[in-house]
Amino acid sequence: MAFAKCFYSLLPLLVIFLAIQPTLSNAQNPEEVINKICRSMEEFGFCNQTFHQNLRSPAATVADLAQITIEQASSNATNTHAFILNLLSETTEPALKNALTECENAYKIVGDSFQRALVSFNNKDYDGMRDAERDTPRAEASCTTTFNTPPNPVNPLDDRNRQMRILIAMAVVTASELTS
Repeated sequence: MAFAKCFYSLLPLLVIFLAIQPTLSNAQNPEEVINKICRSMEEFGFCNQTFHQNLRSPAATVADLAQITIEQASSNATNTHAFILNLLSETTEPALKNALTECENAYKIVGDSFQRALVSFNNKDYDGMRDAERDTPRAEASCTTTFNTPPNPVNPLDDRNRQMRILIAMAVVTASELTS
């Protein structure tokens, strides 16, 4: 009985706390938010460097960080897609050609998804942005795994896939921060 009375007296406080929690997240020190995001990445240094090289203001918001991740992921996907097309035009090895074709399709999906995410972001449709990013991890993973399928050609995209994987994770985590 005492527990129920205590619970119901604290319930309004809990509701207020949960209601202001997203606001507190957006008001955090940018360095704290960057560190929080980058600590959840497979490579803290790459994540941290990406944010710091592209910060437009020392008072960056979570939205500013989301924009950085979308722009960097989009740029990386576009550059990697062009690189793959160049490799495809130069290779004659069937196994490598098949793997690169899979990656070309994957990076087209990733690039198109981040272009849609950027449009949604610019329209302040953060749920749409998050939805546009949703399929990117699977698409990138299809490129990575195609080189693990026999016959196993040497993966000329290993470092590019690693960077893309981290940028995608950064974008997804930042989108979650922005929409929470």
